[in-house]
Amino acid sequence: MSFPSFTRLSEEQIFSTFTAERVPVGTLGVTEDGRCFRFAEAAGTTLAPCKLSEGLAPSANFTDEAVATLAAGVTVLTGVGATTGNCAADLLKEGFVWSSTATNLNPVMKIKSNTLITAAAATGTITLYSPTPAAFAAADTISYMANLWRDIVVTPDATPLAGITGVNPVEIVLDTFGWVQTQGVGRCLLVGTVVLGCELIPAATAGSVGPNDSETTQLTKIVGNCIFVEATTEYGPIFIALE
Repeated sequence: MSFPSFTRLSEEQIFSTFTAERVPVGTLGVTEDGRCFRFAEAAGTTLAPCKLSEGLAPSANFTDEAVATLAAGVTVLTGVGATTGNCAADLLKEGFVWSSTATNLNPVMKIKSNTLITAAAATGTITLYSPTPAAFAAADTISYMANLWRDIVVTPDATPLAGITGVNPVEIVLDTFGWVQTQGVGRCLLVGTVVLGCELIPAATAGSVGPNDSETTQLTKIVGNCIFVEATTEYGPIFIALE
């Protein structure tokens, strides 16, 4: 099945939440005025509205893992392993897999589904959306990750543990789905003294953004910039720039 490159969203739709995956997690939605959103799944904690969120932290258990020797042109990777923790069935749906081996010629590939991948075993399978361009040799290893917008959580502090996913305009209840804004004018919790035009980065308070006070040394992801000055701990409009 193929999906459009983006979904057109009405003003009302950006506030909708769902108990089922109505479109694939990570789908891009765009409003008429160009604001961008990604379809996301909340993890086991409810996401309060207008707070910054991040994805599932990458796991060392899913890094440099076993894979069977395979010819080019397959859509199912077999003999997939995990290190000391299991990878649940379909946790990787809409996620990505790639070879960790420098000599392997395959690109990053999108995942359609996966079986249970058991720790300390090499019995799992990963089904891809398209055939592999190149073969997997006996010495090759793979790494894999969930889609960035699956099982998202509020950023805990100024040091995110995973990729930044955006700002949800409304509450998304645990284990349900909704739209998370990644581009354009949106409302977010502000912490610190902001000035017009200043870059905004994750701040110490969970789910907040604040001024990038050290632009020459700051390595944290730039979330966007200030377009209206509000006092610290208040919620205000920012221009989100994550796409």
